[in-house]
Amino acid sequence: MDGDSSTKLLPAKRILVMRYRFIGDTILAVPFLRNLRKAYPEAVIDVLVGPQSGKVLEGCPYINELIPFDTTKFHKYDRGDSKPKSFFSYAWELRKRKYDMAFVLKRSLSSAILAVLAGAKYRIGYATQGRSMLLTHPVQFRNNVHEVESVLDVLRGANIPIMDKQLEAWTSAEEQSQLLKIAPALKDKGTKILIHAAAAHPDKMYPLDLWARTMKTLKERHNATFYFTGSDSDFELYEQLELLAGIKGVNLAGKLGLRHSIALLKNMDVAACVDSGPAHLGAAADIPVVALFGPTDPVRWGPWGEKHSVVVNDKLTCRPCGYKKTCDDRRECLTELDPIQVADHCTAALSHIPCSI
Repeated sequence: MDGDSSTKLLPAKRILVMRYRFIGDTILAVPFLRNLRKAYPEAVIDVLVGPQSGKVLEGCPYINELIPFDTTKFHKYDRGDSKPKSFFSYAWELRKRKYDMAFVLKRSLSSAILAVLAGAKYRIGYATQGRSMLLTHPVQFRNNVHEVESVLDVLRGANIPIMDKQLEAWTSAEEQSQLLKIAPALKDKGTKILIHAAAAHPDKMYPLDLWARTMKTLKERHNATFYFTGSDSDFELYEQLELLAGIKGVNLAGKLGLRHSIALLKNMDVAACVDSGPAHLGAAADIPVVALFGPTDPVRWGPWGEKHSVVVNDKLTCRPCGYKKTCDDRRECLTELDPIQVADHCTAALSHIPCSI
């Protein structure tokens, strides 16, 4: 536990949390929401979320309502089903709800302006992009800690004690039942490994031939069945992977929404993922995650929790570069990452032992 539980809390009956970000960012806010609810057990707590990514919080017992925030169609993984609305229409809608407090978990100037327009008396968020004058409680942003800790800093800025920090994800019996109809192979016995090779940013991608060698090794060691997830556009990618590996898996790309993807993860023995939202969903689903990192920083974005591991090319001093590449697109951080090393991390996870590689 950290924080001073004896400090008097700010008075609030209605609280808005602004977290309209991607899948990983959204699920990593769960420890924030749980500690906020413990501090304000009687308050109304609503969360402003992305139209698709916000679905990862369905069933969360710490919130009252999810409010989809959709002003653009810019990202293939977070497009809304209805026509986007204007920024100011959201400001007006939120203002009518009369929030006493707003936690601005985004770092953009526009999000702080939205909190002001919403009329919240107390506005707590990061002191970035010149936003301090718009916030009643500006918080220093730390980019050298994990995103979970960074988000919890915003709670600390409101003197809210941090009681615990674990991730969680929720699925219903109906969602699990629906999943079995989509993927009846889940009823079969044996080791089940999820492979998530797709990424919104191409620099995060692990070469398919190396994924194929990883799969061959794991098939030989564990006789595993492989499951693949992603969007419609990723289906062909996994077909190529199956051909390269000479192994037929269960290709569910484009067949599962976020809710069924979480349900699928809860049925896996281990998930091997590039740096992506499903890596964080796997951690929240409480299965071991092996995450492959190249240009991005695992200290900040690695799967959260003790049972997970990160695979990096530690021979390179240029990583993590944060996409400021000096390698002329050779990407040795991933293109020279040994697939046996990836397989060893998966084997260690399946054996419930730490991997020291």
